[in-house]
Amino acid sequence: MSEHAPGANPYKIYWVTWGILLVITVAMLGAEMFHLPRLFLVLFLLAFMMVKAAMIGGNFMHLRFERSNLTWMVALGILVTSLILYTFITPESWHVKATSAPAPAAAVPSESTH
Repeated sequence: MSEHAPGANPYKIYWVTWGILLVITVAMLGAEMFHLPRLFLVLFLLAFMMVKAAMIGGNFMHLRFERSNLTWMVALGILVTSLILYTFITPESWHVKATSAPAPAAAVPSESTH
C-alpha cells in the first residue's frame, strides 16, 4: 500500500522540512544581533539545534517510520557523542582562553656606544 495519494508530490515533506530548517537557521543566526543575555542565547540556540536534529533524523533519515528502539539508539548515540566531545573540548577551551592573552612585548636591547 502506498503512503502517497495518486498524483501527490512525494517530495513535499522534504521541501517543507527544508523550509522549516531554513527559517530556524536564519532565526538562530539573527539571534546574535539582538544582544540577548548570554545564558538565554545559549539555551535558545541549544533548543533549536535539538529541534533541527529531530527534524533531520525524523524526515531525512526516516526515523519516524522506524521502531522506537532504533530511534532511541540514534538519540542515545548523539547524546553520548555530545557528552564525550564536551568532556574533551571544555578543558581545552579553558586552556586556550587562559593562554590566549597577548604576550608582553619583548624588550629590544638598546644599542650602546663603546
